[in-house]
Amino acid sequence: MTEPDVHVDEGYADLSLARLYDAESPWHSQDDFYLALDLAADSVLDVGCGTGTRLVRAREVGHRGLLVGVDPAPGMLTIARGKSTDIEWIPAAAQTLDLRRRFDLVTMTGHAFQTLLDDASVMAALHRFREHLQPGGLLAFETRNPEPCPWRNWTETQTRAQIEAPAGEPFETWVDNPRHVGTDLVTFTTATLSQRTGALRTGRCTLRFIEPNLLRDHLTTTGFRIEGWYGDWDRTPVTTTSPEVIVLARPT
Repeated sequence: MTEPDVHVDEGYADLSLARLYDAESPWHSQDDFYLALDLAADSVLDVGCGTGTRLVRAREVGHRGLLVGVDPAPGMLTIARGKSTDIEWIPAAAQTLDLRRRFDLVTMTGHAFQTLLDDASVMAALHRFREHLQPGGLLAFETRNPEPCPWRNWTETQTRAQIEAPAGEPFETWVDNPRHVGTDLVTFTTATLSQRTGALRTGRCTLRFIEPNLLRDHLTTTGFRIEGWYGDWDRTPVTTTSPEVIVLARPT
């Protein structure tokens, strides 16, 4: 099998951009979904933890077990470490994860699964997740459903938003120019504009919109039994118009 590619998006690696992440990504119903799973598990490993908001909330509302967040982006982990010293924050990528510990719950949220851009990366990550789960443990993650083609709306006109940095500095952010590349990859431009200085930073991001039946096959091949397969955060079934494919699975 081809070796998985590990790539860290500049917007997450750079501290000056990572500090804007929480303003761009406020608490959402998906966070409530995963928080309920956190609180039902004695130990949690959050892969692609970003700035750590959800694990910090779990600790604040009463989780007393082991909470570990891993992320390959140093900027994100710097922000996370500033939020809590009562959670382990570890630099690591999903495809090469090797903590030599097992957890009751492993999660990959915020559509981070879509940064696994080929089958080799997906299979490597799923193998790593399985190796880090206790017998009977739970894997939970989501990916955007490709059927509604959500990237068609990823234009500056429809995504431009005003946010504030932690110190109150105003910014505008947007995405634009989505392009379908190959079978299931979508690439698009990201932009961050400082309203104070006029400085504009742009980048290019690529996400994979994996076909749901192929995802099922990969889960089965890597030794998982699917327990939940939902199209939205209210646990409704996946349909052709569902925004998400939300997966709950356990090792066989």
